[in-house]
Order: sequence, then structure tokens, then C-alpha cells
Amino acid sequence: MTHRKRISGKPALTAWLFLAVLPVTADEGRRIGIVSESATGFPLVTGGNAAPILLPAGAPEVVEIAARDLAADISGVSGFKPEVLTAPPADKTCPRVELVLAPDLAGRWEAFRLSATPGVLTIAGSDKRGLAFGIYELSRRIGVSPWHWWADVPVARHSELRLNIGEEPIDQPAVKYRGIFINDEDWGLHPWAAKTFEPEVKDIGPKTYARVFELLLRLRANTIWPAMHECTKAFHLIPGNAAMADRYGIVLGSSHAEPMLRSNTSEWKKPKDDYNYLKNRDGVLAYWEQRVKERTAGESLFTIGMRGIHDSPIVGPRTQVERIATLERIFTDQRDLLERHLGSGDAARVGQVFVPYKEVLDDYDAGLRVPDDVPIIWPDDNFGYVRRFASDAERRRSGGFGVYYHASYLGAPISWLWIDTLPPALVWSEMMRAYEHGARSVWIVNAGDIKNTERSTEFFLDLAWNADRTVPEAPARFLLETAARDFGQENAEPVADILARLHAINFARKTEHLQWHLPLTPYQPTQLHEAEILQRLDDVARLLKDSEAIAAKLPAQARDAFFQLVGYPVAITAAANEACFRAELARADAARGRSPDANSRAADEARGRMNALTDHYNLEIAGGKWRHIVTTGGIGKQWKRYQADPAAPRPEPGGDHVCPPAPPLVSALSKPQGAGPGDFMERDGLVSIHAGHFAARNDLPCGAGWRSIPGLGRSGAAVTVLPSTVTLTPDAAPSLDYRFHTTTDHAATLRVRLLPTHPLVTGHGLRLAVSIDGGPPLSLAVTTGFHPKSKEWADRVLSNATEATLKLPNTLKPGAHNLRLIAVDAGVVVDKIVIDLGGVKPSYDGPAETRLP
Repeated sequence: MTHRKRISGKPALTAWLFLAVLPVTADEGRRIGIVSESATGFPLVTGGNAAPILLPAGAPEVVEIAARDLAADISGVSGFKPEVLTAPPADKTCPRVELVLAPDLAGRWEAFRLSATPGVLTIAGSDKRGLAFGIYELSRRIGVSPWHWWADVPVARHSELRLNIGEEPIDQPAVKYRGIFINDEDWGLHPWAAKTFEPEVKDIGPKTYARVFELLLRLRANTIWPAMHECTKAFHLIPGNAAMADRYGIVLGSSHAEPMLRSNTSEWKKPKDDYNYLKNRDGVLAYWEQRVKERTAGESLFTIGMRGIHDSPIVGPRTQVERIATLERIFTDQRDLLERHLGSGDAARVGQVFVPYKEVLDDYDAGLRVPDDVPIIWPDDNFGYVRRFASDAERRRSGGFGVYYHASYLGAPISWLWIDTLPPALVWSEMMRAYEHGARSVWIVNAGDIKNTERSTEFFLDLAWNADRTVPEAPARFLLETAARDFGQENAEPVADILARLHAINFARKTEHLQWHLPLTPYQPTQLHEAEILQRLDDVARLLKDSEAIAAKLPAQARDAFFQLVGYPVAITAAANEACFRAELARADAARGRSPDANSRAADEARGRMNALTDHYNLEIAGGKWRHIVTTGGIGKQWKRYQADPAAPRPEPGGDHVCPPAPPLVSALSKPQGAGPGDFMERDGLVSIHAGHFAARNDLPCGAGWRSIPGLGRSGAAVTVLPSTVTLTPDAAPSLDYRFHTTTDHAATLRVRLLPTHPLVTGHGLRLAVSIDGGPPLSLAVTTGFHPKSKEWADRVLSNATEATLKLPNTLKPGAHNLRLIAVDAGVVVDKIVIDLGGVKPSYDGPAETRLP
């Protein structure tokens, strides 16, 4: 996507290269891409002839696979399929594509370089995956989306393909291991594979995984944590699965709950109580040793440590001290297995990771010692906020760090598995903070069943490749450029706008999180007041209307892809909000003496639409190719403890257990003398500020300072300090200034809405400070922490917000003022600031911004 290009001794080239045909400018002239048919260049396909693809001598199998995929892609674009040769053509002057394992790239990890002369297009790689990535990169350049098969994205046809001449800089990944975790596959990938795509296996088998591994290579990923729920037979027990990973050069790993590549839910055959290292050490070790012996071929990343059979704490130790001692003994024993069977006497030669997920992170922070050469993979909190960052001392570890991140989640307080709504801006903000603090060894994203997280998965993996050259604008540009790639340049801006609005609506409250009570607890009414509900319903209705208008304009062959990537998540968002909030309004109607019938009917109709949309996806899209891939709600009914049930009880006359009434209409925004564009006004006893709309930015001499990240937060312009590793002191703190005007002589309370991020320094909170009219800094503490059984924590992650408040010590006099936002801790992300002069009323999103245009 859009990132800064790495400097490698050659002119910088544009990094976003998704369009099938892009104009070549003077600055872009050395990028290898399609030029007009009348231009001179390398003739990939001309006159009905396709340039053959020449494999290197002794080509690794993944290179052969990629070469044949490239030949098929060229055929799909042009109608002419090139030969794949193992020896040079007899005619040495024949234009050809040469695949080369280049000596000058040796020693680099997965690097590639594209270059073209009038007679030879060279794809050079430093190793087998680097060369494969370069081959699939050429497929991108000629207009083949990575989602061509997985989302039925069509290609633009060109009878001739000429590529411009030049040599590009070397490209290589910022993060070493980049991959996905297929998880919670019960309601999508597993039934689809078992019943539709691979019924001969009745499970997720090698035919399915071949498609998964091809997708990973097209997305420049190299690692898989395979599906492992109870419904799925263990990856290594299905013949052909592991061999298929090895063919595609994919590194096999396993999740935090599956040490030593063992999928316990279907592989541990003894009683669950026997999966206890304290009482059955020999039995557990033998169980692990069997898999180690089997993995003598291919590449692996062995997860070390131990938890319960599934996603649960370790069985046996009764105290934290005992748990830590047991885990350290387990590390030693596991590494002894690896050293004896795979490491030739040195366990450090075998790929390993340690994932301190959930309760295990507390043990690590309490002193658990992890072998220095093993990467530690920090978890997020299951809702997109990274829980832990490496200290300066920790970053000296040779094994480094990584992140296990969620784009989909089954668990408390409420699951989110249904549709792809994770904002790329949040991924960028959190993962770049982790990267700056040393998480550069392994990035894994929980991609659910893949078909509910296409956009999030691609952005995460793209950022993993480009993290050393990215910019805050990359998330917004990603939406624009992938929209252009998949649906044409003429549709890029409207599609990107729809996706940005979809993310904004779902960031304020996800489609799966519209209820205000937790599962299996008594109903609680929404905190949205009636006017907020009506505004939200209007927003989703306009979003749906715009989405449907674009779909109607697209060529027929693009509509299935649009439905999968845009139309379905938009329509489900609209229907789910209608179903939930029309029921809430009906209940309020009955309580307030109005007829609930219209809203009740609308809620019922919306519930019917959700099922109809899902049926259309499963039965009709791509001619039934995706039958069984989607479940309404994203989760089966048997998981009620994590499942949303957003419908309000049926309307009842009287009572006040309903959503708040709409507040009085706000008055018009007045402009006092001296106020200028962008200033903030008092209206109805308050001043409301979106943090990204500052009047002045005061950076440190080193260039560090507050930055607004487009698309982040409910406001869409939240601010944070970049880089996050900057040292902040009271005498060296960047700041932002906001000009505001008041008309009320009243005591004021400052209310700052922030994203619920976690501290950069373990054991410390998050702080910020403000100054009013040049006065002394006033400190605010931010509520943080991961407390999965806490209703307060649940409220923070479900609303993507936390609040810090401060009563200002002095009454604000009418007139012009300046608020200065001062950085204290770099991990803070500020979204909205409200100066409450007695006018703030109960609401969910707070008052509208009071800014002069």
C-alpha cells in the first residue's frame, strides 16, 4: 500500500502499485508496470504471443508453483498463456521472463528485485520465498488482485501487455515472520470446506490449504497457525496438509494454546486431567516428542510453554510462583526435544516462539524467564489494543518480539466474528507502536475464517512488510488504492468513502456489540438517546443507499466481489442497526405513550433481511461457490455466553427502562468578535473539540510530536505522539493548541475521550496534561488495563473509548481562550475534548463539535 519507499542506492519508486494500468510519469518511469500498447517496453504479451517464463536451475517447488500461477494470471488478463520453461529457449533473442536466485541478494531475508530490458524481464530473489513474492508481485502489476480467487475479484482484460523498462530497488519485509491464525472456523471455513469445497475430506484438507497458502504468498506472508477448533481435525492428522505447506514454502506454527505444534482438542486422547505436567510429565513429553520427530522436513515455529487443553490456564500449578517454576522447567524440556531431534545440538537453530496470552502475560511480568533466543509474541486484548510493549532492556534480547493481533474474536465480553469492520487506522496505530518498540520478529493476525476479514488481513500483512517505511496516511490510502485495484479507478473514491464510513459507524459500536447488557445478563437499554439513534439509523441508511448505487453501476462480473468485500458488510451493518435500534425505539414508544407498531415491524423486517442477505451470500454468490461460508451473527447458538442478543424486550407500556429521550435541540453556533475559522465556540454551555482539529502543533526539535491519523477514533482524526519511542519530560513535551471562545461565566470540567490503549511502560498508567491560557500544566490520568471479568473494561473495549476528567481550578471568563494539550506518555490517543460549562447532557457520543467552518 502507500508507504515511504526504502532507500537502497537507486531512485525511490512509488510503493502503491495496484492499478491494472497506471500512467508513467518522469518520477515513476523505472517502476515495472503496464504501459500503453503503443509505447516501447518489455513485450510480456504482444501479437498473440506471451513471453515464456524461465525457471532457475533446480527451482524450489514454491517457485515452480508461483511461476505457473503467474502464467495463469497472464492468461487471465490477456488470453494468452506463456510457457514455463526449465531451460532457455533456442532463440536467444526471444523476449522472456527470467526467474533468478540472485547471488547479489544472498543473505537478505525474502528480498526481491524487478528489472526489465527490451528483451528480458528479470525477477530476482534472495531465497525461494523472496523469488516467489517477486513473481506474485508481477501478477499484481498486471492487475490481478490477491483476492481474485478468494473474493472473485475480476481482472481487467488487455490483449497486449507491455511493461516499462527499468530496475527497481530491492524490496524486502520489515517483519521476519508474517502470517495468519485460522480460528473460530466452526461457522464459516470449516462447513464450507467440509461440505462445499472439499467434501471428499469432510474437513479443512490439503485442497483448501493450497488455496490458503497461495493467498498468503500473494499477500507476502509466510506463516500459518492452522485451524484448531473442536470441529476441525488436527492439521497434522489430515494426510497432505503438512506436505502442502512445505510445497508452498509456508512456515508451520501453532497458537498460544497448542505447544509444540500439537492441536490438543483433537490430538490429546487421554483424559483432560492427564494433560498435567506436574503429575504426567513423561506422558506429556512423549506426546510433544512425537510431533517434533515428524517435522524433519519443512520450516516450523514451535510454540513453547503450556496452557490448558484449549484456550484455558495451565492445569496443575496452584500458585503463580508454582506456575512460573513449572513453565521454566517446561521450556528446558521442550528445548531439549528440539535440540536432540532437529537442532543438531543447539535448540536456538530451531524456530520457536512464546506467546504470553491472557493470564500468561501476568506470569511473564511476575518474573517468568523466557530463553533469550525465543521471540516473545505480545498479545493484544482481543479487541485490537496491544497489551504489552518491550522495554529498552528487553529489546536487547536476541530473539526479539512479535505481536498476536485480532481481526476477529470469539470470547468475552462479546464476540466479533461476523463482518470485516476493523479500521486500518487502528491497526496502523497499534502495530506501529509495537514495531517501534521492537516487535519485528513475528506478526500473526487472527483472521477468523478468512472470509470475514479480507481487508483487515491484507492491511495487517501489508503493514508487516512495509512497517519500516510507512506514514500515518497509509491506512486511508490503502482503502483508496485497493478500491481502485478491485473495482476500477472510477469507483475508487466512492468505494473508499463507503468503507471509511463503515469503519466509523462500527468503531463507535460494532454490529456485533449493539446491545448494552453482557450475554446471559439482564437487559439494559442502550445509552444512545433517541436523537442519536435516529442519526445512526440515518447514517446506515445513507451508507446502504450509496453502496447499492455503486453496485448497480459496476459491470456484472464485478458485483459478486463487491458484495463480498463491501456490499454484505454494509447491508448487514444497516440491517443489524435497524433490528436493534428499532426495537429500542419501540420500547421507548410504549413507555412514552406512543404507538410502537411501526418500529416493531421495522425491527422484525430488518431481522429477516439479515437472514436473506446471508442466504444470498451462501447460495447465490459466485454460483454457489461459497455455500456454508457465512452464518448470520457470525457464531452458532451454542456459544450463548459470548453471543450478542441485541433485541430489546417487546414493548411494554409505562416504565422507564428505556433509552434516554432526545435532549432539547441545540442552538445555532454564533461567532463572537475576533473568532476565526477553525475556532471553537461555546454553545448551550459547552465547547466540543475533535482532537485532530488543532490550531497549532508544537513539535520537539527532533521532529517528534502529536500527529493526527486519518480514520482513527470516532472523530476520524484522533491524535497520538509519533514516534512512540520519543523521550518526554516536563521541559521537552510536544503540544497542540486549540482556540476556543466562551460566553458563560461558569466553573468548567474538562472531559477528554481517548482510545482504550495500554501503557507503553509496564506497571505505569497513561497520562496527559493540559494548560489553559498559558497556565501551569494540569495532569489527567487515563483509566487503562486488561480486566476480562470487569464490566468497566468491557464497556471500554465495546465502545472503543475511555474518559479522563478534570475540574478546572479557575472559572473560565467569557472571551477568547487557548487550550494546550501536552504529551506526558506517548501511548495516549486522544479523540475528543469537551469543556463542560454545565451544559453536557447524557449521551453516548457526546455533543457535536462546536467548530467554526
